[in-house]
Amino acid sequence: MSLGYDRQLKIVALGDSARLVAHLYDDDDQMYSYEDLGSVTFTIQLPATRTGDDLSDNKKNQEYANPAEKDILDGEILEDGTGVLIYDDTTRLGHYIAVATFELIDGTTKSTRVDFEVFDPFEIVDTPIRVVADGVWTKLEDCFDAENEGPWVQDMTLHFFREEKMEKFIADALFDINYQNPPTGLTINSFVNADNTVTDNYPLLVQGIFIQVLRHIMRSYVEQPMPTGAQIAFQDRRDYLQRWESMYQLELEQYMRWVALYKRGFLQLGHSKLIVSSKAGRLIPAPMRARSVGRGYW
Repeated sequence: MSLGYDRQLKIVALGDSARLVAHLYDDDDQMYSYEDLGSVTFTIQLPATRTGDDLSDNKKNQEYANPAEKDILDGEILEDGTGVLIYDDTTRLGHYIAVATFELIDGTTKSTRVDFEVFDPFEIVDTPIRVVADGVWTKLEDCFDAENEGPWVQDMTLHFFREEKMEKFIADALFDINYQNPPTGLTINSFVNADNTVTDNYPLLVQGIFIQVLRHIMRSYVEQPMPTGAQIAFQDRRDYLQRWESMYQLELEQYMRWVALYKRGFLQLGHSKLIVSSKAGRLIPAPMRARSVGRGYW
């Protein structure tokens, strides 16, 4: 068991060599042997370069250019059927999309993803979006009980389910918060300052995004097969939807309470007022009522 396991597939420090290891499996989930494989080629799409006067300034809040630049390199196939490549050009921060393409002896071609992330160990998170995404990921990363387990969306899609994906749900959370009564026009800067420090209301946005992420995970478990007619052992995920739903209901209750308390501040109910000319004003003695009637309230 490995609680809090980092769901990043591979993380490499800026400037270090990345050892890419690819395994190819057949339809029966058996790994191809060395005798079945002819060659392996790695295609690596580099992160976009940053624009500006100094291209070595690799901060993530700069604009992007050349987003489709790729390196194509030949790898080595080991005796156990593993494809390996040592990749040295890790001078850019960000996500490297890597595809290992195997040429089989029978002439067919098959590929597998071996993405990796390059980070600067001395870098401080430098955008409000990353600050919020990190807060959401902190809530989610301890929900899996083993290194090989995790959301179905990570097993069955080509997009890795990780911290960066949290950013895609920020707009959904802001829409929901803004259209809770009373309607508002809040942005991410209402929760994270320009200098990337958080405001007192930051936990509300994190919780709102967390709710959207839980819904996304629940949707991924909707269609699950039920093996019948044979005595087989398999990992039964059919009750995962109910388990995630129970967590969702717990977190939704807290979110609705927080957003109601937060939105109450926009109703401007901090000072009581009384219209003197109303029936309630008759309870005030006449001289005092006459003195204040011009103000319209007491």
